[in-house]
Amino acid sequence: MDMMKHAQAILILSAAALIGGCASNPPSDADIAISNAAITGALSAGAGEAAPMELRTAREKLDRARQQRDAGHGEEAITLAREATVDARLAESKALAARSTKSAEDLHDANRALAEEVNRKSNNNSN
Repeated sequence: MDMMKHAQAILILSAAALIGGCASNPPSDADIAISNAAITGALSAGAGEAAPMELRTAREKLDRARQQRDAGHGEEAITLAREATVDARLAESKALAARSTKSAEDLHDANRALAEEVNRKSNNNSN
């Protein structure tokens, strides 16, 4: 019987420690890794040129997230890492939008040049 109470006490203490550990929300290396990947994606999309302010904000928040993690401030680290991810995705979206706009302008210019060429040839054949 004494052994059973001892086992129950250990089980209760273990469960309390586990719950307490989860509640403290330790720094998330996963959130920092996701943020880092989002910044890399933004760079690949051309955000350095198309959205430099958003990219800089993302990098600064990621740096602060790492500092907070290292200082043992897990909740703040997670929040900053997630904000950095959002900023990086915004930068990437702006870069992709700029690229799409440029492609659309190039296509419009090519279509206009083709129409002019067709009209010119058509006028030459009429003469």
